[in-house]
Amino acid sequence: MSIAQEITSYASDLFNVVGATKLTYGLNNLLIVGLETTPERDLDEFRRVNRDFKLYGFEKHARPKLESLLRFIHKQGFSAELVGQCGYPPRGEINLKEAAVCAGLGKWGKNTLVLHPRYSNRLRFMALRTDAPLEPLTSSLATREENPVCAGCTICLDTCPEKVLEPYRMPETVHCLANIARMTSKGDRLICCDICLRLCSTVSNEKS
Repeated sequence: MSIAQEITSYASDLFNVVGATKLTYGLNNLLIVGLETTPERDLDEFRRVNRDFKLYGFEKHARPKLESLLRFIHKQGFSAELVGQCGYPPRGEINLKEAAVCAGLGKWGKNTLVLHPRYSNRLRFMALRTDAPLEPLTSSLATREENPVCAGCTICLDTCPEKVLEPYRMPETVHCLANIARMTSKGDRLICCDICLRLCSTVSNEKS
């Protein structure tokens, strides 16, 4: 088994999906991992601490797995670091959804979410930057092609309260109510819009 296979195999024991893609700049690779969010493992839980946003669900459920993966890669003699907080890149650094599509971990949905054949839109992705010799597991490109799961369905477009969605595109992301910068707080818990996510998941489950 090659080093690349050992790393992806170890990562697959920790996460639901694993993929790799090349950065468009520099010499490093991106290792993309994804966990399914569930009622018992709520990765969508964000909290406001003073003026900062804390990825509470990621910290609780994903960080131990990420740290284990980092230690494993380091033991193989390679560098590895999380991109952003808990593998969640700062705005403008890396488009995590686009990287996940490039890594073959799903296809774009009309609501601009990444849809996976098994996990639908319930995957939450994280990225690690590493110089390990990882090879992309697929030759997928982040093209906005028609997704069979979305065929004949416009529920996300029709129900968006801000009407910011176009098929497979969101021209003005700042207006999306799921944008972390626009979340409202309820106590120390952040509340965001999840209408397109929730309805898309329902339709996907009905089709499967």
